[in-house]
Amino acid sequence: MPRLFDRYSFVAVTTTDLGRAREFWVEVLGLPVKEEEPGHYFIVDAGGLRLCVDTEDGDLHRPGGTDPVIGFRVASLERTLAILAMRRVLPERGPITSRRGNWAMLRDPDGRPVVLSESD
Repeated sequence: MPRLFDRYSFVAVTTTDLGRAREFWVEVLGLPVKEEEPGHYFIVDAGGLRLCVDTEDGDLHRPGGTDPVIGFRVASLERTLAILAMRRVLPERGPITSRRGNWAMLRDPDGRPVVLSESD
């Protein structure tokens, strides 16, 4: 069967407050902005994933709903959580030790889970 898609283009999430979301993803988590249309959206490089944060449009982009859980692999959960704590971001769950490795969950400004894990 012929391949229909070359590669992914982006993953989009919706926010109710673009400024607050940008502060979280760019300033707090330190992700570099790759593209931006002020007042409408921004795209960050989230560890190789093009994460697009859009404003609500009532059609395709609606807050809540089916937005994904976003997970990041980190080299040291303890070190990452310490840096985030200095930025006043604390995990909602964890750190938790499991057979797959240590992990914790925090939330972005729109309540979306962001999982930090030492394993894939």
